[in-house]
Amino acid sequence: MSNSAERPLPPDPAVKSERPAVRHRNPQTLLTSAAVITRARDELAALTGYKIDSVSGFERTDDGWRLVVTVVELCRIPASTDILATYEATLNEAGDLLNYHRGGRYLRCQTGEH
Repeated sequence: MSNSAERPLPPDPAVKSERPAVRHRNPQTLLTSAAVITRARDELAALTGYKIDSVSGFERTDDGWRLVVTVVELCRIPASTDILATYEATLNEAGDLLNYHRGGRYLRCQTGEH
């Protein structure tokens, strides 16, 4: 019996894997502000199901990041009557979303403090 029949063949580099590659992130890697904002926007949109309208606040904290975003909770015609809400999110040093909560809701056409 041939020895090669007992050993599996090495993977063919021309054949692509069906499974997506698993990407591991080093938690010690420092992220740029833009990278943190992009990740947080994507995660908040996925979790809430709402479109992120804008980032209205961002700060580095002792143990991570704090982000304030404006979310479109209800699109209306005309757009000035859209229902918006302010969300505050807390992220760890690696930019992972730890928690979020909704603040006030208001119409897009409202001005001043909400």
